[in-house]
Amino acid sequence: MTWKTISLTPHELGEGLRLVDGAPHWVNLLAGELYAHREGSTALVRKEAAPLGFADRAPDGTLIGILGTSLVSLAGDARAIGDTGLDLASNRVNDGDIAADGSVWFGTMPWQGAAGEGFVWRYSPATGEMTREIDGLAIPNGPTFLPGGESFLLADSPRGVIYEVPATAPDHRRVFAKVEGGSPDGIHVDGEGRIWNAVWGGSRVDVYEPTGALLHSIAVPVSQPTSVLVHDGHVYVTSATSDLTEPNEFDGHTLVAPLDDVI
Repeated sequence: MTWKTISLTPHELGEGLRLVDGAPHWVNLLAGELYAHREGSTALVRKEAAPLGFADRAPDGTLIGILGTSLVSLAGDARAIGDTGLDLASNRVNDGDIAADGSVWFGTMPWQGAAGEGFVWRYSPATGEMTREIDGLAIPNGPTFLPGGESFLLADSPRGVIYEVPATAPDHRRVFAKVEGGSPDGIHVDGEGRIWNAVWGGSRVDVYEPTGALLHSIAVPVSQPTSVLVHDGHVYVTSATSDLTEPNEFDGHTLVAPLDDVI
């Protein structure tokens, strides 16, 4: 078996793979848990009382994350630094990214997944303002910035589409790829500029050229892969047990495989 489990337990909603301080980190989103894998060992590094979408270092070195419906500093106890104003009883954070200028872009979605009520937000550290940049999505995944930082990729998962979005003109997005046989979830750009997309419900990860041409579809032994990270010659994939009546032995786990074995 190429894929190996590195998580401690299955996650209801594993998500948010990031390289933080040289180590792969990910979240069990609904449980508010942040995990890290270092030197062959995985540890729970913090637990919050609300959904945690991702955690990463800002350009100034501060560990930040999206928590509940807000952007927070995770230096010590979680402290809100930007608020969407949404009610956590009906909405939650999902995924996001940090731009080169330090602005944080992230998505929120309703708990019930009502189409058209998914939003993308931008927090500006220069002004302290939180602005709603994109409306009308079903479930936003990403945004994930492309090399150069002028645009990002954004999946509207239930609608099966990945957009390329200019950061300065979010209304002028274009279709980057249409996904069949599952829903596009977390997006990662590797060191060679290839775009990796976890396909929820598709038991696979798709790999694209920067043009949007499909290079590979890589099978993974989970029904609902959710995010991807390529690091140090390995591919990491998170997954979820959410909505599965009979999860298999790998569903919900975070997996790793040598890059050369899968591509």
